[in-house]
Amino acid sequence: MKLRASHTLSVLSAAACLAFTLAPAHAQKPSATPAPIGVAEEAVVSGKVVEVNPDSKAVLVQGPRGNLVELVAGDEAKNMGNVKKGDIVTLTRGAAVVAGLEPVGSKDTALMEQVERVSHAAEGGKPGVMREITTTITAQITNVDVAKRTVTFRGPRETLRTVKIQDPNIDLASIKKGQMAKIVVKEVVAITVRSPNAG
Repeated sequence: MKLRASHTLSVLSAAACLAFTLAPAHAQKPSATPAPIGVAEEAVVSGKVVEVNPDSKAVLVQGPRGNLVELVAGDEAKNMGNVKKGDIVTLTRGAAVVAGLEPVGSKDTALMEQVERVSHAAEGGKPGVMREITTTITAQITNVDVAKRTVTFRGPRETLRTVKIQDPNIDLASIKKGQMAKIVVKEVVAITVRSPNAG
C-alpha cells in the first residue's frame, strides 16, 4: 500500500512549509541540554503542482522526495486562479544574517521581538509572496567564533542558535562568551510559482 502524506497550510506560511519540506526523516529525542541549531544557510526547494482545486484554493504540490504537500491560500492570496497543473512552486529561505549586535547589561532579561513585512506578486501573473522577518533578541552569548564570524546564543526559549555575522563593522572581539547581547537577525522567506517552460 502506498502512503501519501498531505499537509494543509497557508501559502503565506512559507517558513513552516519550508521547514516541513526540509525536515529530516528521523525525529530528534528531547534532551535536557538542547543541541545548537546549525547555521541557517540559504535553502531552495522546488516542487511540481499535481492538482489544483479552484473552489477551495488548494494546490497539491509534489516535493523533491515525492512527498505531497497541500497548500491552501488565504483570502489575502492573489492570482491563485493562474496556477496550473505542472507549474513549479519554489520555496526559498535566505541565510539568516546578523544586522546588529551589541553587548547589554548582565541583568537584562532574555526576550524576543519579531517584525514581518509581507509583499505579494503583481496582479495578473502567477501568485507569490515574500516575507522579510526581522527578529530582535536579547540573549546570552554561548560561543564566539571570530575566524568563521559566527555567534551562538541561548534565546528566551533556551534554544541555542548559531548565526553568521556578515557586517564587517561588527567587532566580534568585543563580544564575549557568557555576556548578554542584543542581536538583530534578518531573514527572507519567499514562495513563487512559475510555468515549467518559464526561464
